[in-house]
Amino acid sequence: MLWGKKVLRISAVVAVAFGAAHTAEHLKAPAAQHSLLQTAAEAAREARPVITAGLAVPESASLSSTVDPGMGQVTGITPVAAAAPMASGGTCQAQLSLAPLPGAMIQAQLTAPCNRGERFVVRHSGLSFSAQIKADGLAVVALPALRSDAMVAVYLQDSQLVLGKVTVPDAASYTRYAITWDSPVELELRVTDGDRVLIGSSAVAGSEQGVIALGQEDLPSPVLARVYSVPGKDFGSADITGELRITPATCGRTLRVETVHSAGGVAVTAEQTIAVPLCGTVGDILVLKNLAPALKLAVPN
Repeated sequence: MLWGKKVLRISAVVAVAFGAAHTAEHLKAPAAQHSLLQTAAEAAREARPVITAGLAVPESASLSSTVDPGMGQVTGITPVAAAAPMASGGTCQAQLSLAPLPGAMIQAQLTAPCNRGERFVVRHSGLSFSAQIKADGLAVVALPALRSDAMVAVYLQDSQLVLGKVTVPDAASYTRYAITWDSPVELELRVTDGDRVLIGSSAVAGSEQGVIALGQEDLPSPVLARVYSVPGKDFGSADITGELRITPATCGRTLRVETVHSAGGVAVTAEQTIAVPLCGTVGDILVLKNLAPALKLAVPN
């Protein structure tokens, strides 16, 4: 998992220098100085293998993994069932069914009779979030389509992977910004558009504008996401910011989040690092400004 990887604490010399010059410029991580919007050429140069065999599912589905399933690059895949052995010696199948919903949303229905109650991770074009299979072996989630030719991967326990593909023509009519993180980060996406202030809420099929909250926080090692969605070719005058709570688990660390910008039915992914202030600021909120197109950090308030 992303947050399971230990990050080296800032040395004492750096800590003194940081305290002496506690400005917004020093809070910027190197990667954060670049635009979130990558060119197609940059995205191609950074392409990584689709799937690497032998990796455990929890690792491969985490944000800290060096393996990216590359759902945005794969073509021609149809729904595939993952098989898991049953105690009786037979087999059981995990099935993924995808269907388009109004508002360029996707309904993903997972049937996994041998994975009752288990945590699983959904990935789609750089967007990731975790959910849980119900006691009856079913799970239904709704997520925004970031591409017109939408590929969805579901990672189950015991290295099971289920893939599916669905066409969502309406995706080309929306502009979307997604940010994904995992434990122990506490983050919220806030969008101000005129006199409207939008924060994360449950997905509602057919909604025109809003911030969709994805992922279950009460699961082990939760993977969470927020997606700002608006009809049209751009975000207009909307101000997109992130609010990162500084906690004992994150203070003084360098954190990583994954972002996706989707427009015209095409998604571009990016990775951002965030340098969190030292632990004397625990309880403060670090504001991540101008998330689209560039990430800038403001002094905690």
